[in-house]
Amino acid sequence: MKKKWLSLLLAVVMVLGALSGCGEPADNPSDPSGPSDSGQTGTETQAPTQPSGSTEAERPKGAAAEQVVKLFYSDEISDWNPLHPSSGSTWANWIDSLVEYDNYGMCQPCLAESWTTSEDGLTWTFKIREGVKWQRQDGSEYGTEVVAEDWVTSAKWILDPANTARTADLLFDIVGAEEYYLALEAGKAADWSTVGIKAISTYELEFTLEAPCPYFLSRLTYNWGYPTCAQFLDEMGETFGTSYDTILYCGAFLCTKYEANSYIVHERNPLYWDIEDIHVERIEERYNAEAATLAPEALLRGEVTYADIPADQIDGWLNDPQKADLIRPNRPGTYSYFYLINFMPTYDERDGLSHEQWLAAANNVNFRKSLYYGLDRVKAVGCYDPHTPEEYVLRTITPYNFCAADGKDYPYLDALAPYSTVDQFQSDKALEYRDKAIEELTAAGVTFPIMAYMPYNSESTSQTSLAVVVSQQLEALLGTDYIKFILEGYPDTDFLATTRRAGNYSFMMSYWGPDYADPETWTDPFNLGQAYNYIWRADGMATQTTKEAGDGRMGRTGYDETYWKDFIYGEKVAAATAETVDNSIRYNALAEVEAWLLDQAFVIPLGTLGGCGYLSSCMNPFESQYAPFGMSDSRYKYQWVYEKPMSTEEYLEQLPIWEAERAERIAYAEANGIDY
Repeated sequence: MKKKWLSLLLAVVMVLGALSGCGEPADNPSDPSGPSDSGQTGTETQAPTQPSGSTEAERPKGAAAEQVVKLFYSDEISDWNPLHPSSGSTWANWIDSLVEYDNYGMCQPCLAESWTTSEDGLTWTFKIREGVKWQRQDGSEYGTEVVAEDWVTSAKWILDPANTARTADLLFDIVGAEEYYLALEAGKAADWSTVGIKAISTYELEFTLEAPCPYFLSRLTYNWGYPTCAQFLDEMGETFGTSYDTILYCGAFLCTKYEANSYIVHERNPLYWDIEDIHVERIEERYNAEAATLAPEALLRGEVTYADIPADQIDGWLNDPQKADLIRPNRPGTYSYFYLINFMPTYDERDGLSHEQWLAAANNVNFRKSLYYGLDRVKAVGCYDPHTPEEYVLRTITPYNFCAADGKDYPYLDALAPYSTVDQFQSDKALEYRDKAIEELTAAGVTFPIMAYMPYNSESTSQTSLAVVVSQQLEALLGTDYIKFILEGYPDTDFLATTRRAGNYSFMMSYWGPDYADPETWTDPFNLGQAYNYIWRADGMATQTTKEAGDGRMGRTGYDETYWKDFIYGEKVAAATAETVDNSIRYNALAEVEAWLLDQAFVIPLGTLGGCGYLSSCMNPFESQYAPFGMSDSRYKYQWVYEKPMSTEEYLEQLPIWEAERAERIAYAEANGIDY
């Protein structure tokens, strides 16, 4: 089911389950070469040993003379505000966070050079690195340092509902944060002094939590872990975050040039506090509407240094000895891809499309299960990797090797084992559920076929192929007299904003990536405040307003990203996450919640498509920052550009070395009681 290297990592994951419970570590790091006090409860965390910063004299063999990353892109930046999560990776190289992750997935000090935790695990105090300057995009100093108050500014902004940051709930573990947010949302006075986020001195930042949170450090790499200069925010007013020169920088790179639908240029920041670990001098991105298709040939011409190889081009590359030497397997992705059933459609009623008919079907569990068991996942994933699609298929929402408990990988915990250990594509079962749905829906006055609107990204050859393959496969199995799909392609730019987030679909593929190192993160897309399914009511009926629900258990109020607390799924998640100490209890309870989603066929798992297939890259993946959450894997710290792309042989040769070194660091951290 999983690639060999993932299976090898599972051994490491099982070790992690005993201490932190998470397979991709979230907390403090260590270096096996020597002792460290990092992560000790009640003591100061000193900067752990990081991968040694290479100098020009240590330039690795094969490194390019010109350290320039060259890329094509087709998804234009639509939001420059770093406090919005819509394009979190946009700012990963421009603004640093409190902590970061090295190339082994070990947490490292970043803008926080050290931290302490109280004995009860509720208070975290960070010592902010002194001397880090806020800069404008041209490299000039703004005139102030990055200080503790800058994180208070970010939190205040995100916790103001008027700013629609959509990540306020990530702060609700902090004392008083949720009450502050809800008070403002209700138009009431809110007292910031009651919120447990404080600058206790110029360079000391304190968080007070509602309950112990062993994965707290991993949450700091998301957008609310970015600092914001209050003076600049006030100065910019409504223009803050509207362009590359209306934000400030404190990261490894500066966005020095930008022209819409043309180019983006990032220059290495000469004032960066850790400049010795930044080897890339410049990142040059050129807009190309057909980037996904044209990048491979552009790489052969030296125009780009990275290219994913589309599924329809893989055979051509593998069968050409010269090209085959330039590609390697994609490192398995951390995103989970799944199909959504929309309970609040907004698309135009045309070509037989009917909101009423679709909602009647969507709210019928047998109809949903006919799709759940009718989807041939191997055939679908084959649109991304035609050679080994079964290795990327998912039967749960939470991917394999994310975390573990009781000596088991999370998808194999008792509640999820009935799903993860059985092939989900069962045509006989799908037809049984189809027949039950026809009987029930016909009695309810529904006419067939059910017309389903499926949008897709027309600028992605894989997504285009996926939409065609899935719709034809389901129609062939279930019958076009039962369901018919209407496909419509949308451009890459603002694709999600015009489709999923707008409720403009019946049935579509979507995805989610983890924000922190705990399985709770996989519940987030289906919580209120996220524009995914537009959630369901306790009795299974969709609703659009609070008043319609009657019992107060409902989903969204329109499409304003409003966060609502009281609904059945949220209650299940809250009950599961009430346990904050025993990961066995916590993880098994969360597994039961996920099993409920699958049992009701509200979500249909598909695969880890982001890690499918082959790519060609002039960078070494084992040098890049590594973490299956946050922004780490979007950063260029530690990386070198090489003259020649890494081959499959080189990749498979270096993989076990990286695995062994990572396991060694984890073992050292555990033996010395160090959080990581």
